[in-house]
Order: sequence, then structure tokens, then C-alpha cells
Amino acid sequence: MNDFNFEKNIEKMIKPIDVGTIHFIQSYSKLMSPKLQYKLMSKGAKKNPYMGFVVEPYSFFLCYTLKDLEWAKRLIPDDYKLIKTKIFENDEPNYYCIFGSFNVHSSAFWGTRMEFYIIAENTKTGLLSWLIIDYDTNTVSFDKMNGLSGGNTNTCVLTTNYDGEIVVDIRNDKKRRNLVLSGKINRGKEEKLHQRLWLEGNLSVGYGKEISGNRAETFGMIFSHKEVERANKILNKDINIQENTWYDGLFDKEPKNIVCFPFAQHYLSDSPGYFSNIMNKQQLSDAVTNIDFDTIPSYSSSAIKKSFKIGQIISVLIIIVLLILLAV
Repeated sequence: MNDFNFEKNIEKMIKPIDVGTIHFIQSYSKLMSPKLQYKLMSKGAKKNPYMGFVVEPYSFFLCYTLKDLEWAKRLIPDDYKLIKTKIFENDEPNYYCIFGSFNVHSSAFWGTRMEFYIIAENTKTGLLSWLIIDYDTNTVSFDKMNGLSGGNTNTCVLTTNYDGEIVVDIRNDKKRRNLVLSGKINRGKEEKLHQRLWLEGNLSVGYGKEISGNRAETFGMIFSHKEVERANKILNKDINIQENTWYDGLFDKEPKNIVCFPFAQHYLSDSPGYFSNIMNKQQLSDAVTNIDFDTIPSYSSSAIKKSFKIGQIISVLIIIVLLILLAV
């Protein structure tokens, strides 16, 4: 009988007080350059290599066939190549980009995210990878280009109702892009997912060329393989996509597949600057079986607090120097 220890321990790692602290500090993060922030976070990852990451029920994925492959190649780092994959096991392979919308609570942030991925293969590791080209969110984020940053959306909604309907309304006025849809998800039928995409891909998540600075750095997840074995396939006729103004011309007008996970997914995610280096399903299963949560330090906001304090000191020193110069 499953005692749910893995799920319980992931949830126990997520402490709302620490998350709140990070959300508060974020507003002062511009006192320090993203490069220095990343250096401090990577140093902190040596002590805290993992954080809890829970994708809440009804995460939703629109999977489109790429139309302009040359444009897609320009969006991914040089150490990756486009690769055909399948969404469900019985599909025909295609070149894909995917919109993933989900509510999440983690050791570092809490809120709603919509990430736009291009699926590619890392030419150094051979792993199929989900590359985050860009994202919209109403909560804090951390990446190499932006450092610790706040939400970038004007509207950010992903919810369901009593009648088995999903509502997604995510708008970013600054970048003039929207994803707005609604539809019936209770008509979806469970099908087996293609494991190279959903299992291997979660072992190698990276960023697009712009956000990563053309680097092939990735992070991975530790999770039960059963959480990505099957999901509900939603038919296009049951979803009304009112607006999708992302990258017009990059992909087909209608999604090839629509995927919904009607359950929570529990991940032990690599912290920024750390890579767990799990390469296949067997190594993943071994990691889940052998992991000792008692020996994993609780993910804390100490590295971010440190960067905040350093930023304050730098600001004070700059003000002192300016005052001296004015006096002279």
C-alpha cells in the first residue's frame, strides 16, 4: 500500500513564510545585477540543491506543430537541435512547440505560469529537452537573463468550475501577447503519453537562446514516473481558443494535441545552478527510491536575502560617494 511519503515530503518542503519572504525581497532585487544574483544563487545551490515543486490539478498543454522551422532554430541555443516527437504514444511524430499553463506552489514561488516551449534535443547529452523560450506569470521568477523578477502579466487566470470547464486568460500587454481559452475538460479521455517527451523531457529542462544567453544549461526533476504515464486527451472541438497572439506564423493555427492532467504532480526540482544529472527512467526510479528527505537541507531564501543585503550596501556606498562628490 502506498504511504505517499514522496508526495508528503515534497509538500512539507514548501513553506509559505519563506515563499512570502522571497516575494517581498523581489521588489528590491534590481539593486543587484542578474549576473551577480545568478552567481549567488548557484553558490547557494551547493547547500540547497533541491526545492519542492507542485503542479496543481488541471495543468493544461496546447501542443502545436511547428511551421517555420528556421525561425524555431533561431530561438534555441546552438547546442540543441529540433527533433520530432510524439505527445501521446499512438501519435505520428512532429516538430512541436507547447504552451503549458499551470497553477503551482513551490519552495520559491506560488502562483500561475504559462510557459512557451520548443522541444529539442541536447546534442551534448542526447536528452530530449523542453526549452522555455519565454513565459508569462503573476508570481516571481528567476532566470539568468532577468534575475529575480516579479510578475509580468496584466491578467493571469487558470481555473475550473463546477461544470467541468477550464478557463485560461493570460495577458501581457507590454509584449502584446495573450492566451485566452475556455472549454470542457470533463470530456477528455485518458491515454498513454509518449515517455521520451514527458519523462525524459522533465529530466532536461532548459531555456531559449535569449534567456539563457545561448547556453545549454539545464535543470531536472525527480518524480514518480507514474505521474507522467497518462493524461487526458482533450479534443479540439471541446476547446474554444479565443486568442493566441504568440509568435504569429511560427506554428499551425490549430493545436495538434491538447493535454490535461487532472491530478497534482509532485517534483523535487533542481535549484538554480544545480543539475541532478539523471539520464533515464531507471536512474529516476532509483533516485525516488533512495532519496532521504531527512538529509536534504530545507530550501531557504538565505541566498536571496544575502543578495538583497549586498544590494543595499552597494546602494548606500554609491549614495555616500555621490554626496562626497557634491560636497567637493
